[in-house]
Amino acid sequence: MGDALAKRFLFVTGEASGDLHAARLVAALRAHGPCEIRGIAGPRMRAQGVECLVPAEELAVVGFVEILARLPKLFAARDRILAQQRQWHPDAVVLVDYPGFNLRIGPRLKREGARVFYYIAPQVWAWHAERAHEMARWVDRLAVVFGFEEPLFRNAGVNVTYVGHPLMDEFAPEVSAAELARELGMPAGAPLLGLLPGSRTQELERHLPVLVAAARRLSASRPDLHVVLAMPPGLPDPHWPAAPNWHVVRGRTRAVQAAATACAVASGTATLETALFGTPLVIFYRTGWINHALARRFVRIPRIGLPNIIADAEVAPELIQDELTPERLVAALAPWLDDPEANRRQRERLAVVRERLGGPGASARAAAALWELAR
Repeated sequence: MGDALAKRFLFVTGEASGDLHAARLVAALRAHGPCEIRGIAGPRMRAQGVECLVPAEELAVVGFVEILARLPKLFAARDRILAQQRQWHPDAVVLVDYPGFNLRIGPRLKREGARVFYYIAPQVWAWHAERAHEMARWVDRLAVVFGFEEPLFRNAGVNVTYVGHPLMDEFAPEVSAAELARELGMPAGAPLLGLLPGSRTQELERHLPVLVAAARRLSASRPDLHVVLAMPPGLPDPHWPAAPNWHVVRGRTRAVQAAATACAVASGTATLETALFGTPLVIFYRTGWINHALARRFVRIPRIGLPNIIADAEVAPELIQDELTPERLVAALAPWLDDPEANRRQRERLAVVRERLGGPGASARAAAALWELAR
């Protein structure tokens, strides 16, 4: 039997980054008192003792077209969450990022009587600004992670709190640069090119051939260059060249980001992490042509990389869709690998990203706001 005095929270997330941030929120939440927590949970949430109703990794999907294949699982997950709201009566429902799903289930949950806490706001400033006004009707409390989002949502009538970005909580590489070099068999001071292709199978399939082709060209004239592919958990082993100084690592993504001379990073949270370490990076992304055509129609901002959005300037070059070619990747990365002064200047340009995100404590502040809502 559960603790009669425990607060009940129903979580909904669906991406690897959301799972990480939700797990930290859960840990901070337990510091306030006894909790019973259920929901759509990834591996990090499950490790925090969250009762998993649906594994989040079953719902991770990217693109307008690919979502069609996941519709049966998405509908089943929606029905499971709505049933939990009716039967379990949580003190609050916590929606974490994952806007494609949460912006649809949120109003339904509100009609079922839920108190809705949204953590990590959907990027309505990039897609549909009018959705901020819609959210005011069904979100009881919104915790945003970027400072510029707070006035946007407040002006739309949303009860909003800026808590800071959870990446700043315990933000550190898994191992030191020296330990990573030892694990890879790298000599001290050898240049390292980090490749981060994305966290989904579709991203790996679309990005890896271009990354490999660019890395081959860079390695051909730089025999001391070490190329490291940082693979996220859950993806199958990639087709990777068996070449000297070429490595595949798992569980060392942040160590690669921090230690690399330069990185090529798929658009997403990993670009922000790399920028926070001050490592020069190229942001890239490629999707299906239908997805790209729809995105071009709806996206209303000039840049898609989080470091560039936060800096309000292009502090990292972007290669999107047809612009993503081996030749352009090589042209962008080579100066940072060859010229220490160019590398230093690029690191200085990235410093503004860390300055604008502030310090740690986002998870604790979000947990305090959530606990207050659940009273």
